[in-house]
Amino acid sequence: MKVKLKLTEKQISAIVNTFSQSSREPAKGRIAKVAKSVLDKVVLKFKTKQLQVQISSTLFNSNEKFTFSLELVEAHFLEQYLFSIQDFTMSEYDKNAINQIIAILNQQLA
Repeated sequence: MKVKLKLTEKQISAIVNTFSQSSREPAKGRIAKVAKSVLDKVVLKFKTKQLQVQISSTLFNSNEKFTFSLELVEAHFLEQYLFSIQDFTMSEYDKNAINQIIAILNQQLA
C-alpha cells in the first residue's frame, strides 16, 4: 500500500528546508539507523521533486499541487521526523505547512 501526498511548491520547499536544519550525526541504535536510511531516500525524492518543480514553475501554475507516492514505512518515518522537527526555528508559514502535512500523513496512516 502506498501513501499519496499532494503538495504545493511552497509546501515542498518547507519540507526541504527542514531537511537542511536536521543534524548530520551518525545514528545510534537500530531504530535510528533504519529511520535515517529510510529518510535518506525520502529526502532525495523531495529534493529531486523540488528541483523539477522550480524548473517548470511559472506565475500561472504556482498553486498547482504535485503528487508524491510514499511507501508506508517512508510515510511513517517522515511523519515522525516532521513531528520531531516542529520545535526548530522556522517561519509561521513553514510551521503551518509542516503541521498540515503531518495531519495528512496521520490520516492516511491510520
